[in-house]
Amino acid sequence: MTTTHPKHVEALIIGGGYAGLLAASVVSLAGYDVLVLAGGRPAGHSRESDSEATLHGEVLHVGGMWDVNDLAYGSGALLRLRGARTSTLPAGDHLSRTRPRAWGTRELLTCSRELLTEVLREVVISNPGHERDTTILHGAEAVGLIGDQSAVLGALVRFDDGSEREVTAQLVVDASGAHACTSTWLRNLDAATAPVTTRGTAGYSASRLYRTPRGQSDVPLTAVADGARSAVLVPVEGGMWAVTQTAPDRERIADAVAFADAALALPDPAVGRLIAGAEPVGDVVVSPTSALRWHRYDRVRGPRGLVVIGDALATFSPLDARGPLAAEAAARALRVVLGRGISHPRAARRAQQAIAEEIAQLWSDPQTDRIGGGRPKAVSPGLSTRLARARAATRRVLRLRAR
Repeated sequence: MTTTHPKHVEALIIGGGYAGLLAASVVSLAGYDVLVLAGGRPAGHSRESDSEATLHGEVLHVGGMWDVNDLAYGSGALLRLRGARTSTLPAGDHLSRTRPRAWGTRELLTCSRELLTEVLREVVISNPGHERDTTILHGAEAVGLIGDQSAVLGALVRFDDGSEREVTAQLVVDASGAHACTSTWLRNLDAATAPVTTRGTAGYSASRLYRTPRGQSDVPLTAVADGARSAVLVPVEGGMWAVTQTAPDRERIADAVAFADAALALPDPAVGRLIAGAEPVGDVVVSPTSALRWHRYDRVRGPRGLVVIGDALATFSPLDARGPLAAEAAARALRVVLGRGISHPRAARRAQQAIAEEIAQLWSDPQTDRIGGGRPKAVSPGLSTRLARARAATRRVLRLRAR
């Protein structure tokens, strides 16, 4: 049987993770046909160096269902139905002040990354609010960009049957993850190289699932950090705890005994004590982690038609709740920019700059590197100006009505 692959779409999303699926949702709802390449790792990335751990618990942080429903309507309720957990955010936590819209919201929504991706894929495809077609191709991956230094016109796609074809698009969104080949692809187009901001050092992360002990189903998300060493316990669906630890060397967390001892050796042994009485499910999965990187595509006049989001743009620690925040900020920026049309010559650049403004707030404070730590942030000057203008406009309307 001959498989027919698309030759042109209005929007091409590279990557079927959280960031890519949120982008697909907002682009589709803006009225455009979308093709999502959900093949996993970019071409050229070896399986042995893969650091994507499906055991990691995903934290949908402040706002919980409100945040994810705002971008993919119906997904929050479906996550709860499938077993995602909610817990109260501790008072004073910096996550409640990351965005002014979230002030006063005290909810954490937690689940496994596998469940999060599964639900979003269902919603993105079947959401009745979509006016155009959204197609998710499993096993399809981008192996390069097509175009030149002035414009990206699509991507060279390798499909699951081994065939390759150029797929043209008015907008390409690269959400291919921390191992993205975007910089190499742009160099092949003779496009300008984006500077990279780095922080931290390389190390290792390890994850393991535990069955929640009887009588401890109400244990909330628990996180402990001590420099490069940290541990977080995330309640997920199915009566499980997803426990993840980071360390500068592999031996400290590489096997079952070392994993349990490392959690107990932290200054606060809360996570270690919890898992000491829990039944482990499966083995310890260890992955290398690199220094945190932020590719500053907003600082170069790159080719139009390309937006880079998610871990392909900026990576955060696997124990950091700002990763989902950055993905959501990128989706909202795309939604605003697409109001002027997907073919607008500056649409991609405006979206990239708007995303950079959000990333800057999440990246700037090193004391908010881990879940549950850090200080409240001041409202940005740009936001203060917009709020002042809104208040002034409201006063003018009230005066007119009074007349």
